[in-house]
Amino acid sequence: MLYDDKRTLTELRRRWFYVALLYGAVLATGYWAMLQWWPASDAVRWLVLATATMTVQMAVLRWALQFNHRPAGAPLYPDLGVANGMTLTRGLLTCLMAGFLFGPTLQGWLAWAPALLYMTERVIDFFDGFVARYTSRETRLGSILDMEFDGLGILIAVGLAIQLDHLPVWYLILGLGRQLFIFAIWIRKRRRKPVFDLPTSGHRRLIAGLQTGFISIILWPLWTSQVAMFAAWLFAAPLVFSFGRDWLVVSAVIDAGSEAYRSARRRAKLLFEQWLPLAARGAGALLTGWMLWRGDTFPNETAWLAGLSATLLVLGVVGRAAALVLAFLAAFNASSAGLQIDNGLLLICAMLVLHLGSGRFALWQPEEYYLHTQLGAPHNETAV
Repeated sequence: MLYDDKRTLTELRRRWFYVALLYGAVLATGYWAMLQWWPASDAVRWLVLATATMTVQMAVLRWALQFNHRPAGAPLYPDLGVANGMTLTRGLLTCLMAGFLFGPTLQGWLAWAPALLYMTERVIDFFDGFVARYTSRETRLGSILDMEFDGLGILIAVGLAIQLDHLPVWYLILGLGRQLFIFAIWIRKRRRKPVFDLPTSGHRRLIAGLQTGFISIILWPLWTSQVAMFAAWLFAAPLVFSFGRDWLVVSAVIDAGSEAYRSARRRAKLLFEQWLPLAARGAGALLTGWMLWRGDTFPNETAWLAGLSATLLVLGVVGRAAALVLAFLAAFNASSAGLQIDNGLLLICAMLVLHLGSGRFALWQPEEYYLHTQLGAPHNETAV
């Protein structure tokens, strides 16, 4: 039931107060738990950082309550809805994660806490948009919360990975990539320079998803700094390229509507999405075969998995999934035996297939539909 907007906004602010109370109760419980593991000074620091993050989120939520309506504009909904509740749960997990910034080295099971918190946040993020579409409750409020909470979560997760010595300090720039991009556009508009719209692309969402997945995994305490830093360069390159290309388009250096650009794009897609993945599949399978033949790379328990994944990879059967498995096996090997030419090259091949797909002559690629389609969206609507 929809009420008069003014009355509805008052009701939403009352619900905002309840959300803030719930956040506060969870953080108080977390503070009590930290006291069982840490000295009081470290537990207080955890609480201060978690509360600061909560304050930012609650400020964004209170301001954005006025947009709790459909994107096209309509009367306000009197409640936040299930999907927004899921997004707020993500925000709460981010608050708990933020408390670990600038803290002591985490030991035991607590060393897994940041990774588990961020991975759970990412899983919820995968489904909250689907729930909004399924329940017909897509709102501007949900879009604002999703975007802002995403940015804050990535920034905190990158900070924690840097703290673990799993990411270089310069990765913070990539963590702030979206905010810096928007700020640069604002600067151009202020200086009365032209700003062009970006053409739709199925790759932005894919690259962003791979990036947050990578950050989730790089928080695992299993990796050596050497392996983590090497992987950071591999995942940074596609993101830098994506931002760079988009900036050239919006700043009018490249005319995305020109025939010359479209022709160059077709040639680039043929090379990078068809032939390069094919080469990476073949090289990855050969490298895996060499490492299996050598006999001292993969433990006996995982040798069969490496062989199966290499077979699927070279055939182009669920190639991205096979590449992901091989990336894990190569990273585990590099963390235990050191980064070497063979496991390093296998990581590169796996990352190429993960980002570019299986390419030419792939036999079966069912994952492509799910990677390029929003969950719950109409079948003819692909993610951009």
